[in-house]
Amino acid sequence: MSPRRRSGFSLIELFVVLVVISILVGLAIPRMHTIKHQFYLTTMISDLRNLAATEEGYWSTADSYSTDLSALRFNTTPGVWITFVQADSMGWSATATHDADTSHCAIYYGNAPVLPPATLKNYIGCSQ
Repeated sequence: MSPRRRSGFSLIELFVVLVVISILVGLAIPRMHTIKHQFYLTTMISDLRNLAATEEGYWSTADSYSTDLSALRFNTTPGVWITFVQADSMGWSATATHDADTSHCAIYYGNAPVLPPATLKNYIGCSQ
């Protein structure tokens, strides 16, 4: 009588593969959350930088800063909201938020008052 040939995997082999895959997924999910959070911060920072350049271009022609994004011909990244706190001929300040994240970024220029989390003039600050 010849020995029987087995084909396929045993239940224990399948269980070991399932455990290894579960561990890898468990390690990847927290990393994905961090990567998404960094992406949202980057989009808010990018929009505020672009807004700063647009505001300076507007000031060079109008001799004042504006709080009207349509007058500035400025479009935000989808999901990002810009809120102006102040804008006049002496300076401006604004915050940026993202629909999918709880943090926010801020910037202030000129003689506008300090707008936390931005604590240095002309530098973007973000809450974590």
